[in-house]
Amino acid sequence: MVSFRSFFFLCVICVILGAAGSARAAFLFCNQTKTALEAAFGSRDDGIWLSEGWWQIQPGQCARVMNKPLVQRFYFYFARALTLPSKDSKEPKVWGGRFAFCTDNKAFRIEGDSQCEQRGFKRQGFQDVDVGSQQKDYTLTFKDENGR
Repeated sequence: MVSFRSFFFLCVICVILGAAGSARAAFLFCNQTKTALEAAFGSRDDGIWLSEGWWQIQPGQCARVMNKPLVQRFYFYFARALTLPSKDSKEPKVWGGRFAFCTDNKAFRIEGDSQCEQRGFKRQGFQDVDVGSQQKDYTLTFKDENGR
């Protein structure tokens, strides 16, 4: 027969394990470059396109941009270095792509990906990332050389 103490201990372990699994589920941006970045995140939630930004991420740091289990296969991102990577560079490094989302100059959370300018926003090209069909969390790492 299981004692009350054993039952209680088992319940505590189950709660801890359950909390640890749900706390881990997320989408992270990590900055492995030599300069600070600002980044934006795009996703589709309940059939609505959503863009959010700006996370400022210092070198060696990460930012949690989505705090729930991933349910889509594709997510989207845009990032730019806040300073020039070297004296020879004319433009800060940009990570972007061909998928249009709305952004703003200040912190934003925008529903919808069309008529950006008519709604007072900018239209920005985001890059897609395939996280797979079974992933509940994902880390995207920005790098200086030959990476994202």
